[in-house]
Amino acid sequence: MQRFFSSFHVLNFARLRYSLSRVLLKSSLILTGLVTNLLCFSVSAAVITIDGIVHPESACTTRDGRIFISEIGGVGKKGDGRILEIFTNGEKKVIASGLNDPKGLLVEGNTIYVTDVDEIKKVSFDGKVSSWIGPKDFPRKISFLNDLTIDRNTIIYVSDSGKVVNGERRGGAVYRISSTGKVSLLVDSANDPNIQAPNGLLAFQRGFLMVADFTTGVLSRIRLRNFSVEKMAEGFGGGDGLAFSGTKLYISDWRGGKIWSIDLTAPGQNPRLFKEGFTNPADIDVTSDGKFLVVPEMMKATVDGGRVNFLPIK
Repeated sequence: MQRFFSSFHVLNFARLRYSLSRVLLKSSLILTGLVTNLLCFSVSAAVITIDGIVHPESACTTRDGRIFISEIGGVGKKGDGRILEIFTNGEKKVIASGLNDPKGLLVEGNTIYVTDVDEIKKVSFDGKVSSWIGPKDFPRKISFLNDLTIDRNTIIYVSDSGKVVNGERRGGAVYRISSTGKVSLLVDSANDPNIQAPNGLLAFQRGFLMVADFTTGVLSRIRLRNFSVEKMAEGFGGGDGLAFSGTKLYISDWRGGKIWSIDLTAPGQNPRLFKEGFTNPADIDVTSDGKFLVVPEMMKATVDGGRVNFLPIK
C-alpha cells in the first residue's frame, strides 16, 4: 500500500512538472509575441500608438467602428500611397495600394473617397481604385486637393489648399460636388480674406460648413445658404483637421504640433489646448464609440516617419 501511494505521488509529481513546463513554454511564446508587437504598437499613459505608417495624413472613422488611414508614403513619390484599416490592438490591414499622395478621406456607403494630388478617387473595400473627379472637372485650375467631408444632403465638399507663394500657401478654395458629380466653387479669398489655404472641413451642423485654414490659422464657418463666412476662432497655426464629439470641436495645428478644443455650448469661448507635443498632427477623427481622438502624425521631415495615436477623450 505504501509502495502504491509512493508510485501515485511520483506519477502526480511527474504530471505536475509536465503541466508546469507547458505553461512556462506557452507563457514564453506569448511574451515573445507581445515584445514583437510592441515594436510597432505601444500604450503610454492610456494613449495607444501605432508606428510603422509612413507619413499618415487622414483618419476617417465609420459608424460601425472601422478606422481608415491614408498613408502618403514618400512625399511626392508616385504609386506608393496606400489606404489602411487600423485597429486599437495595433493591427493594420492594407485596403488599397498604388496611390500617389493620398490625403483626405471620406467613407460613404461601401465607398472610400480620397483626394490624391489633383483628383478624387473612389476605393472599394476590396481594394479597387478608380478615378472619380479629375482636374478638368473643376471650374478653375486646382493646386493641392486636401480634405473631404459630406453634409446631410449628400453634398461632398473638398478643399484646395492652394500654391506655395513666398513660403505660404495662397489662392486656395472650397468646392462642392453634387450627387451627380458636378463641381462648383463654394468660397475662396474673394468671400473672405481668411480663406487662403483651406484645409480641414466638417459639415456637422445643418446648413453650415466648418473650415480650418492652414495659412491664416483661422477657423471659419460658412453659411451654405448664401456663402457668407464667419470667423469662429483663430490662432491655430497650421490649421488642419477637424473632428466633433459630444459638444466639443477638435482642431489640429499641423505646424505647432497641437490639438485644440472648443466647447460649442459656450458661445465666444476661447479655444483650449487639449494636447501638444505632436509632429505634424494632420486630419483627425473620433472613434464611433466617442472614446478616442484618432491623430495621424505625418512627421514630414523624417524619412519613413509617421505614426497614429488614439487619444482618450472620455
